[in-house]
Order: sequence, then C-alpha cells, then structure tokens
Amino acid sequence: MYKAITNHLTIHEMSDKTRDNPLMLHINPIGLLRMGKCNTSRFFNLHTVLNKIQKNGGCVAVPSYSYTYTKNKIYEVLNTPSELDSASEYLRKKNTKKRTTDANFSYLLFGDSFSKKYFKTSNYSSFGEGSLIEEVFNKDGYLGAIGNALEYLTEIHFLEKKLNVDYRFDKVFTGYSIDSDGNKMSNKITYFCRDLNANYSVSLVQLKKDIKSAGLIETWRLIEFNLKIEVIKIRELYLFIKEKLLIDPEYLWEK
Repeated sequence: MYKAITNHLTIHEMSDKTRDNPLMLHINPIGLLRMGKCNTSRFFNLHTVLNKIQKNGGCVAVPSYSYTYTKNKIYEVLNTPSELDSASEYLRKKNTKKRTTDANFSYLLFGDSFSKKYFKTSNYSSFGEGSLIEEVFNKDGYLGAIGNALEYLTEIHFLEKKLNVDYRFDKVFTGYSIDSDGNKMSNKITYFCRDLNANYSVSLVQLKKDIKSAGLIETWRLIEFNLKIEVIKIRELYLFIKEKLLIDPEYLWEK
C-alpha cells in the first residue's frame, strides 16, 4: 500500500498546476458540504473557484452532459439543461458561454488555453480523435473528482477506445444543434457505446481501489475554500489500465 500524496494548494498554485496540464473535473455535490452553509453558497463558491483558476491561467473542464442526441432532441448550447446534478446545472446557468457544442457529452471550459474549436458545431467524436479528452491526454493532463467520485470518470471510455477494447463500438447520432449565436445546423456526434448484446456492464469501483493502492492518486486541498479534489494523470491511468487489460480483458466489467 502506497501512501497517498496530499498537496495543500492556493488558487494560484492550482492554476499553475493546470496551466499546461488541464484538469477534467467531476463533481459529487456531497464533496461541497464544507464550502458553505447551503447549496446556493456552496455552488457559488465553486463557481468562484473555477473562474479564479481561469483568471490566473489555469484550465479546468467540468462535465455538463445532456445526452441530447441519444434522446432525439435538439441541443441548444445555451439552454439545454445538464442531466448530471444540481451543481452541474448551477454552473451551466452561470457560465453558458463556456459550454462546448458536444450534444451528448458537453463540458464547461474554465481556461483560455483550450482549443476554441469545441465551441463550433461540427461532426465530432466524443471519445475519439480530435476530442477534448484527446487534447487533455496529449497535454498530459489530469482526471479528477470532488466528493470521492473517481469511479464516475466517463473519460475512461476514451482510454478504452485507445486500447481497442472489443466490447464497445462507435455509434453515430445525428441531430440538430442551436449554437450560442442562434444558428441551427445538423451534425453527427459519435459515441463509443457498449455492446448491448454483450454480457457487460461497466464498473470502475475496482479500478478506483487499485489506483489508490498503487499510489497514483493525488489529493489537492484548496485551503481558502475548504475543498478536496482527488486527481490522477490521465496518461498514468492509461498505462495502468493497459497493463490490467493484458492480464484480464474484462478488468473494467462489473463482476
């Protein structure tokens, strides 16, 4: 068992850490309890943290998934709600211009170094080449979570695709999107889906235990805001999963 790495950081220090190595950050609202006396103050403080990080040169992407094309609906970048939780929806409403145009797996981008192409409606592969996740991977960035939620890292599907797993496949969803300027256009979104005919259900619980035991998880504590974030380098996670899949191709399956 390796000892966990804990770093006590200021906003400036976290901004420096994510300046060249972006963080994709998932949120379980339970992890915000110490940030305020009620959800309104907690969510506002998180909103403040993220915008301060951007102002100081850092880069953080927060999921605002809507799965819109999977439901055969029109995706409105400024108005379609996040389907995740109340914290995600609060952040979306406060930061509508930061949302990407992925009609299924959008993110709010708090950072000026992310490519601007994610704000333009086009044919897009959520977990493939040219994706936001690929940019974070190429920049040796981080995956992270607030509220002990590392088992919900959707970005692992990008790693599965990169590792050519045989239990997922590309499925194309076509739909209409309305961008931030009110323009309506058709495009295709490719989702790396699981094979519904396979006896497979994803579970990252064991992965979470294993990467903790291997000492791959860092804990960042933002002193000023009483916030704890668990992070792992996405490339280190890729190599870890690669080795596990060589031993057990069903390593990421629910056992």
